[in-house]
Amino acid sequence: MKIAQGNMGGRQTSFSGFLEHLARTGASPNTAAGYRKDLAAFARWFQDTAGEEPDPAKVTSVDLREYQSFMRTRGRKPNTVNRRMKALKAWLKWAVDEGLAPRLPDFPRDVPQGRKAPQALERAEVNRLLRELEKEGDARDKALVRLMLSCGLRLSEACGLRMEDVSVEGRQASVTVRRGKGGKWREIPLPPEARKALAEWLAERERKGIWSEWLFPGKEPSEHLSPSAAWRTIKKYAWKARIPGLKPHVLRHTCATNMIRSGAALTEVAACLGHARLDTVMVYTRPSLADVARALERGEA
Repeated sequence: MKIAQGNMGGRQTSFSGFLEHLARTGASPNTAAGYRKDLAAFARWFQDTAGEEPDPAKVTSVDLREYQSFMRTRGRKPNTVNRRMKALKAWLKWAVDEGLAPRLPDFPRDVPQGRKAPQALERAEVNRLLRELEKEGDARDKALVRLMLSCGLRLSEACGLRMEDVSVEGRQASVTVRRGKGGKWREIPLPPEARKALAEWLAERERKGIWSEWLFPGKEPSEHLSPSAAWRTIKKYAWKARIPGLKPHVLRHTCATNMIRSGAALTEVAACLGHARLDTVMVYTRPSLADVARALERGEA
């Protein structure tokens, strides 16, 4: 996998080796792009502050504390600050391993942040989205949305499914994600609506004589539908359903939130989403702002 370096203002040589390392170790394009963006932000600050390009051998613990303080005084959100510092630590650890820096400098503590529940669609929003799909969507689009909304698949996981990964027969209907985030394998049972949507899509493929090893073929049958193309399609329905700011992970978050609200155990949610640690899915037990608002309205004198 090749990662485009992009324009880092002439600074790509400072980070190119690290970005190539990410590619070799299987980082997704989105992950690599995130690291590149965060490192570029540090490079701009370092050059403005130190007057030179960032060299891993010259970055000190003082620089790291000052950079964190700079971001906080500029009003960056805690998760943004912590994410950028995490990117720096990954880069500097790699540099130490490669002999490009003598040691890893001490990092400041993460900025405390009050975690809130991930954004999930309200029931009315889900119904509007499904209504638009039923009115105007084709079988492929319905199946794609159902895999994310009913089964908690990431967009890239849904697009990367092969025909052999899907079984819609009987009570054992399931989809198999062979390489999720972190290369994890998991099998997810298909609930009724998702099973129905996938069966309809498979039947339409057969009627149209579509042959491809991919469940959702791209323009070329030898390639799968790209996540960016898939999301452009889904956003079309979201806009018509008056959910213009819908993000890909919101459908996955909605699946997890609905499971929690229906009484599912954290272990069941973790198995569905492909998380190894329960504390990762505990965030879905936190009330959203809408939940708090409703509770306040109920309790208002």
